[in-house]
Amino acid sequence: MERAEFLKRVKFIMKFGKALHSVGSPAHTLESTIQGLCQQFQIKGSVVSLPTAIFSSFSHGEDEVTKIERVEPKGIDLGRLSKVDLVSQEVLQGQITFEEGGIRLDEIDSTDNDYGPWVRVGSFVIASIGFMILFGGTWADLLTSGFVGFLIGLLSLVRPMGLVAQIFEGMIAMAASFIAFTILKMIPSLNTGVVILSSLIIFMPGLFITIAIAEIATQNLTSGTSRLMGGAMILLKLAFGVFLGTKLASWFYLPVIPWEFSKVPEWMVIVTLPLTSLMSVVIFKAEKTDWKWVTLAGVFGYASAKIGNHYLGPELGMFVGGSCVGAMSNIFARLKNRPSSIFQFSGIILLVPGSIGYRSLSFLFERNMVGGLDTAWTMITLAMALVVGIFMGNIIIKPRRAY
Repeated sequence: MERAEFLKRVKFIMKFGKALHSVGSPAHTLESTIQGLCQQFQIKGSVVSLPTAIFSSFSHGEDEVTKIERVEPKGIDLGRLSKVDLVSQEVLQGQITFEEGGIRLDEIDSTDNDYGPWVRVGSFVIASIGFMILFGGTWADLLTSGFVGFLIGLLSLVRPMGLVAQIFEGMIAMAASFIAFTILKMIPSLNTGVVILSSLIIFMPGLFITIAIAEIATQNLTSGTSRLMGGAMILLKLAFGVFLGTKLASWFYLPVIPWEFSKVPEWMVIVTLPLTSLMSVVIFKAEKTDWKWVTLAGVFGYASAKIGNHYLGPELGMFVGGSCVGAMSNIFARLKNRPSSIFQFSGIILLVPGSIGYRSLSFLFERNMVGGLDTAWTMITLAMALVVGIFMGNIIIKPRRAY
């Protein structure tokens, strides 16, 4: 292989790695994918992925290249992942050159795959109401959750910069808590815990923590620990924001409204579960044509875990849910020739224990150390059960690719 050809391949591999990182691929997924690509390109490669950097070294004969790329951690973007996967397949099949593949990857990185502002606000409302029904509550809780979710959705349209961005989650949590506890003064029967948890559910780092546990389990200790601490800091900001909002609301007085609200019937879960799963299309920025697969994945994952929980308990139930989602996501990838992450992330979004982590810190802020530590251990146990379940699903059905 000529040195010029070697450098072309290395350049494409690095752009492909950065593209995978930008769509939220975990460290073990990114590293194994790049290693496989190097083998197909007949290049020796070593890659280390961190939340904020990619270290890589490539060699062929006497030619050797070492690179360090500083990258910004971003959220899951299933739409871009589909496009990146398509480019890699076209390059591997020889349909386009390495240069053309690199240009396509740059174009994908520069395009905004975001949905419109009102669709995003609507997803907050749907998620708030949907999760409130999953948690259980009254019609007052439902209406308040939808109202708070709408206001939080409007606030989320603002894209803060600098120091404000670093405390944005805390500010959002403070606003949600202030509104909920202010309404509590008028409706004493309101379950503020459920309302706040439902309205902030999109900001809960449950998936973040689950990915961190998966990285630690696959011996990506630096990346996993960094991501885990990042998730813990988000939980701290949310819990402290709720604490501040509660204190602010205590300064105001509003008259009590003598209204009685009945409980939301349990059969409403059947109606709202598909809508709650559908919001993952917006949250994960999936392509519009994938809405049916994203919705199906959410319903399938929740139903599998619920059945497992009924017969085997919460931990084994989570394991069953993860196994079913892991296996089915690989079946989806093989049948549709698409990334398994489209089905996998959408399938576990309703299972990740982010709300339990929030409750743990809430207990700690109330100086309930035993309750806080017990809930934190529950979160770690459920996250580990989910991760092991996904790994088991990969054993049952061999993955098409690492992602």
